[in-house]
Amino acid sequence: MYRLGLDIGGTKINVGIIRYEGGEAEVLALRTLAVKSVGNVFEDVKAEVLNACSEKGIAYSDIESCGVGVPGTVSADGRRILKAPNIAILSEDFADKLSGTLEIPVTMVQDSRAAAWGEYLCGGGRGTDTLVCITLGTGIGTGIVIGGKIYHGGLLAAGELGHLPVVANGRPCGCGKRGCLEKYCAGGGLDITAREVLGEGRTAKDLFLAAKEGNSDAKNAIDNAVVILGNAIVAAINLMSPNAVLFSGGMSKQSDFLHDVIAYAREHCYSSGELPKMEEAKLGELAPLVGAALCGL
Repeated sequence: MYRLGLDIGGTKINVGIIRYEGGEAEVLALRTLAVKSVGNVFEDVKAEVLNACSEKGIAYSDIESCGVGVPGTVSADGRRILKAPNIAILSEDFADKLSGTLEIPVTMVQDSRAAAWGEYLCGGGRGTDTLVCITLGTGIGTGIVIGGKIYHGGLLAAGELGHLPVVANGRPCGCGKRGCLEKYCAGGGLDITAREVLGEGRTAKDLFLAAKEGNSDAKNAIDNAVVILGNAIVAAINLMSPNAVLFSGGMSKQSDFLHDVIAYAREHCYSSGELPKMEEAKLGELAPLVGAALCGL
């Protein structure tokens, strides 16, 4: 049997057919759709799935379920969107409408939690009891797996590491608060830093390049971000005592930055004699799609 996974972003939807056997996930078909109107999205997804099935010789009737990774807060049963302000297609009854079109069961999960679940089942988190997976992208998302289950928290908002307040009365954040971690250490936050340090029109990429070329202001800005993010990770480790902390997302590809963050966390976190494994996640950008597809396992 096969499972369908969707990873919904601001401008595109990744659609994949997954086969999972023996702890290994294989993406048999992958399609990317542009996010268009709400009215067409369900039919567009089914059309792509049917085309992929035809090309790969897969019977559509052998797809047993669909999991959807979404950038928002989802109800405990995975059926309703509670909060997803930036994605117009994600209406509260999205899962019901998609299930009706696909004619298979649909479950939704927050994308950062889906990424953690994928890593837990068949990535860098295999064999762990407690896993923290931090997505360093434009913002910062965090998924937690404890005892073989995705941890949602009593109020369904667990894992919002990116919204830890780190600077008193600091930069305004999209969550409505000020001084959040992601406004200083994620790609979007470092874009702001780049403009402050290097001038208008500059981005995080320019900031990293300037630091490598010896610009002391840029280097100091990056070093400051390392300390701020490192302290947040130390707090997560000290609070949860995970077996592993994995890093995904575009910012994790900045190898020097990630190395320095991990080194800082290792040096400053509390240890009972053993430190958690800290490294880049294994599944890369496919982690949310794979994890969403495998929800329920």
